Amino acid sequence: MAYRSDVRYIEQMKPQLVDAAAEDFKRVVRLIDSALPTLEQVSGKTEWSGEGKELFDRRLKEARLLLEALRDGYEKAGGALDDYVPAQNQAKRLVAEGVRVETALGNLIRQIEDPGDEPMKKWNDLRGTQGFFDWIGELGQGDEVDKIRAQADRLFDQASDYYERAKRTESEARSLTVRTLESARANLPDFLANSSNAQAIIAGVPGLQEEVYQAAKDPNARRPGAIIMGEYQVADDPRKELFPGAPLSWFVEQRELTASEAALLRELQDKYGVLGLKKFQEIHDEAFEVADQRFATPDQNDDHNDAFRHAYWNARLTQEFGEDWTKRFTYAHESIPGNQAAREAMDLYNNEVGRSIAVANPDASPKELADKIQEAVRQGRTVVIGGDGQLDYSDQVRPEDTGEPENRTLPGHPQPKKTGS
Repeated sequence: MAYRSDVRYIEQMKPQLVDAAAEDFKRVVRLIDSALPTLEQVSGKTEWSGEGKELFDRRLKEARLLLEALRDGYEKAGGALDDYVPAQNQAKRLVAEGVRVETALGNLIRQIEDPGDEPMKKWNDLRGTQGFFDWIGELGQGDEVDKIRAQADRLFDQASDYYERAKRTESEARSLTVRTLESARANLPDFLANSSNAQAIIAGVPGLQEEVYQAAKDPNARRPGAIIMGEYQVADDPRKELFPGAPLSWFVEQRELTASEAALLRELQDKYGVLGLKKFQEIHDEAFEVADQRFATPDQNDDHNDAFRHAYWNARLTQEFGEDWTKRFTYAHESIPGNQAAREAMDLYNNEVGRSIAVANPDASPKELADKIQEAVRQGRTVVIGGDGQLDYSDQVRPEDTGEPENRTLPGHPQPKKTGS
């Protein structure tokens, strides 16, 4: 027997994200395939004599073996995720069928009483009195229950069967996927690298950063951005409201905000008072100032300055007011109708990066947070708007080559609710 609560996790699954991860693995395979011939050419064309020859030959061989092993691992991982996606979709279809049948059961039960959120559990209670107090509570319902018993039992069994099949379909596929991923990981070669050293080498060798930017134009080197565009969108809030209200508005200038922004600022004011609102404004101004210090640009929009500013703003708000409130407010902040899809996705994504850094470094000073976020921008863990109006990772485009977002919008997801509500 299975209830809807047993398959709620399947309803919440997003196969498109797994599919995007599979495509990313396959992209790496294509990238390695394009690099291996170049490595072979280097080996065939380079003649080295002297003490360094043996080391050079050994390093080339190690590089080739490493790339081949990585290729095999990524290919296996991509295939495993490719196989998991159809199982997830099938499981979600089975759950949807179960919900449809359970809804019909709920409509049947409603002839007797409210079926609640889970009609199957309500019917299980109605059709079997477990003790004296159940008998007292259901006194007088016996005839009504008997009238619908046969049909209700049939619907109950059908819904349960759909849920059981959904669980089995997803569980079996997930187990196989996990085993394949673990096998792929186990077969990867032991290889230690220091990303900060790599960044220092790139920054210190003339022309190497330019090579990085050029390489980023290879379609196989560009990490997928479409999934970010779709996932990091929030539903519009067309309602407008002036904040703050009286009596505070007698002393400070009001601003027009979305109603959801204003509600969250009132929540902040209720908890922290006027000093909380003052701190909120100070962090806002601080984010602009520090962004200009770290990534000075004339525009401050859609570029590395913008990416840093949003991440830092969220990190500092998280430090002061907590991750939950910060997430809800900064989503509300982006709910302005007509917000271009790429700009909205960029801001929401970079906001999340900042909150994650703050949560991972709860004792960091503002300067330490700024250092970590600057590193995230330079390493491409944030996104910017490329010259084509689409999202690029921040290590794949020069600040001066960023552009403006394409003038289009996308449907948004509901604003996040307060944790525990």
